[in-house]
Amino acid sequence: MANYKCFILDDEPLAIRVLEQYISKLKGVEVCGSSTDPLAALEQIKTTQPDLLLLDIQMPEITGLELIGALQHKPEIIITTAYREHAIDGFELNVLDYLVKPIPFNRFVRAIEKFMDAKRQSVLSPNSPGPDHLFVKADRKTIRIPFEEILYVEGIKDYVRIIMSRQNVMTKVSIGHFLKELPPDRFVQIHKSFIVAYDKIKAYTAHDVEIGDVEIPIGRMYKDAFLKSVGIRK
Repeated sequence: MANYKCFILDDEPLAIRVLEQYISKLKGVEVCGSSTDPLAALEQIKTTQPDLLLLDIQMPEITGLELIGALQHKPEIIITTAYREHAIDGFELNVLDYLVKPIPFNRFVRAIEKFMDAKRQSVLSPNSPGPDHLFVKADRKTIRIPFEEILYVEGIKDYVRIIMSRQNVMTKVSIGHFLKELPPDRFVQIHKSFIVAYDKIKAYTAHDVEIGDVEIPIGRMYKDAFLKSVGIRK
């Protein structure tokens, strides 16, 4: 079986070299790229399409947590940081693991094993939703949500509010996790709190998107990727 691809993003070159050395000792994973520049890394990640992202948090210009929100197609993510206090924020963004520097090799191995287990499980148990809908839990029942009826999705703390043509549904899930359940060719995240359906966009500027009578702001970290994506779809 081919190796899974791993991208390393850290503003410290020494930290990147340590992780590269760790990965070189393991089977099943190979480094496909690395960067000390988070803004440049966004385009590199899009190009290389890694299966796993090793991500620092405290970096210049944007944080690792902000970068997670800006990714259109998210790989599995393992945080590598010197700061323990961001762990809750990281797991709310559905990261696979959270490693605190200096990272012992045996702890790194356990994180990679967790990644490999997740990949194996995804092969054995593919996502159950069909190509045109998903199911969410709300109001003590499970509700079918057709993709074609979704106008946009709003993240509110630990919940998302799904705005549809005929009803709104609130379900307890992070917006990052919910995005993974949506087909990427039909939906795009434009703000840390908003996902929109491409085919429901009535108009847009560099600052907001119009869906019906609602104007939805475009986040700074999402603007370039969104404008490029809609330009390709024209």
